[in-house]
Amino acid sequence: MDKKRIWVRFGLVLLSLWALAYVLPTLVGPDKLPKWYTNLFSAKLEYGLDLQGGLELRYTVDIKKAIRDNSNRIRETLVARLAEKVAEKEGKDVETLTRDERKVYEKEFSAVVDDYRTVAITFNIPEQQELLDQEFLDLYSNQYVIAGSDGNTLRVTLPETAVAELSTNIVNETLGIIRKRVEAFGLVEPEVRRVGEFDISVQLPGVDKKQMDIVRARIGQTAQLTFRILDPSANFFSTIQAQLDSYKAANPTKAQTLQIADDSTYGGKTITARSKAELVSFVKTLTVPQDHTIGYEYVENRTGDVVQESFWKTLYMFSKIELSGDYLTRAQVLNDPQEGWFVSLEMNGEGADIFADVTTQHTGKNMAIMLDDDVNSAPTIREPIRGGRARITMGGNRSPNEILTDARALVTVLNHGAYKAPVHKVHDHEVGPTLGADAIASGKLSLGVGALLVVLFMIVYYKRAGMISIIALALNVLFIVAVLVNFNAALTLPGLAGLVLTIGMAVDANVLIYERIREEIRSGRPARACIEAGYDRAFSTIFDANITTALTGVILMNYSTGPIYGFAVVLLTGIVCSVFTAYFVTRVIFEWLLEKQRAKTISI
Repeated sequence: MDKKRIWVRFGLVLLSLWALAYVLPTLVGPDKLPKWYTNLFSAKLEYGLDLQGGLELRYTVDIKKAIRDNSNRIRETLVARLAEKVAEKEGKDVETLTRDERKVYEKEFSAVVDDYRTVAITFNIPEQQELLDQEFLDLYSNQYVIAGSDGNTLRVTLPETAVAELSTNIVNETLGIIRKRVEAFGLVEPEVRRVGEFDISVQLPGVDKKQMDIVRARIGQTAQLTFRILDPSANFFSTIQAQLDSYKAANPTKAQTLQIADDSTYGGKTITARSKAELVSFVKTLTVPQDHTIGYEYVENRTGDVVQESFWKTLYMFSKIELSGDYLTRAQVLNDPQEGWFVSLEMNGEGADIFADVTTQHTGKNMAIMLDDDVNSAPTIREPIRGGRARITMGGNRSPNEILTDARALVTVLNHGAYKAPVHKVHDHEVGPTLGADAIASGKLSLGVGALLVVLFMIVYYKRAGMISIIALALNVLFIVAVLVNFNAALTLPGLAGLVLTIGMAVDANVLIYERIREEIRSGRPARACIEAGYDRAFSTIFDANITTALTGVILMNYSTGPIYGFAVVLLTGIVCSVFTAYFVTRVIFEWLLEKQRAKTISI
C-alpha cells in the first residue's frame, strides 16, 4: 500500500478525533466530563444574542470633537513656538525665559479654532507672519497645511484627506479600546464591530442584569486622564452674575440651586449647584477664553462620618494639558489606612520627566487631576514631584466595598486606554431569552428534518455510495461545530439556517461527483478509473459553485453585523468543511473500500 495514502488516512482520523474532542463538551455538557478533560477542552458552543438573549449596545464616535481638540492643541503649540521665535530674534535664550516673559511674547499673537479643523492666527505685527511657513508648521504637525491669509490673520487647516484618515484611525482605536474593556469583563465572547462610518456595535449574549449594568458603566466611561493648572488670579466667575440671573429667570426649573459663592478651598469665586447637570447647562451658555477651560468638582462637607452638605462646583483653569494619560504605564488599586481605597498612577520615563518639570515650574499652585471634565482633586504643588507617581482618591459617602468596586472599574478603564474621542450611546437594547428558546427549538427541528430528508434521499438513490456521503456529511457538521467552538464564535438563528443550507450544499457536491462516476461506469471503465475520473471532472464545477457562494459570504461578513454576520460565519465555515468532506473524505473512503474488498463494481 502507498505510504502516502496511509498517512492521509491517519491524518483524517486524527482530525476527526480532534473535532470530536472539541465538540464533546457541547454535546454532553462540561459538568458530565472528567476534570482532566475539561482542563484541555473546556469551551462549548455558545448561542448568539438572538437565541439566548443579552445586551446590544451601539455607540457613535464624536469625530468632530476629537479633531477640534487636536486643533486646540495645535493652536497652543503654534502660539508657544511662535513666541519663542520672536524671543530668539531679539537675542533671548528661550530656555531661560520665565513664564511671565513667555506670556508677554504670546500676547503678540491671538489664535482661535474657526471650525473643528481650522486654526486662525492673528498677528499684531503683520511682518511676523513670515515666521509661520509650511516648513515651520511641519515641525509640529505634518498633517495641517497653510490655507491662506486674510489681512493679519493666517489660517492653517486639516485637509479633507487628513480628516478622513484621522477619522478612520480614531474609530479603529476606539473599537480596539471597547473590545479590550469588554473582554476584560471575562464574560462570553463579545461581538464588537464597526458599523457604518462612525458607529460601533457591541453585542453580549447571555449576560444577566447585573453584568449589563457593569458593561454600560465601563464602556460609557471615557476616562481621559489629564493634569491642568488652576488659574488663581482669574476673576472669571465674579463677572457673570448678570448672566446667571438672566439664565435663572429664563430656566427656573433647570437652575434652582445655581449660585455664585466664595471658594474656600482654592480662593476666588465659583459656581455651585446640587447637580452637575445644572452646572453644565449654564456653563455652555458662557463664553470662555480659548486658553482656559472649566472643570467640575464634587464636594462633600462632613462632620465625622456624617455628610452635612454635598454639591458640585466649577474650577477655572488653563486649558493647556500639562500631562495626559498617554504616559500612564500602570494603574492599580491600593489602600491607605487613613484615606481608604485609592488608585495609584505610575508614569513612564518621559511622563515622569514632564511631571517633574511641570511641578517644578508651578510650585505653589494647584494642579487639577481630571477624568474627562471632572476634577478628582486639585492638590497644591508644594515641591517638585519626581518619580512619576500620583494618586486618584475615591471619595464619596459610600461604603468601602462600593469605593473598591469603583476603583477597580476605573483601573480597568485606565489600563485599557482612554478614548481618543467622546463616545455617545445611541442604542441600548436588552434582548430577552423567550424568543431564543422558541427559535432554538424550531432551528433544531428544521435541522433534524432537513438532515433526515437528505439522508433518506442519498441512501435510496445512491445506495452504498449514499452511505459514504452521509458519513462525510456527519464529519462535515462535526468539523463546522468544532471550528466555531475553537474560534469561540456564537451560533445565531441565521447561523442555524446557514448550517441547514450547508447540509444541502455538501450533498450537492456529492451528487455532481456521483453522476460523473455513473457516466464513466456506463462507458464500461474499471471501478478505480471511474472514481478517479468522476472526482477529477467534477472538481471544477464544485469549485466554481462554492467560490461564488463564498464571495457572497465574504461580502456579508464585511458589510453586516449581528445575526447576518453570524449567518456569513457559518456559511463560510460550512463551505470550506463541505468541500473538504464531500470531495476529499469521500474519495479516501472509496479508495479504502476498493483496496480492502478489491471490488470491481461500485454500488451507486
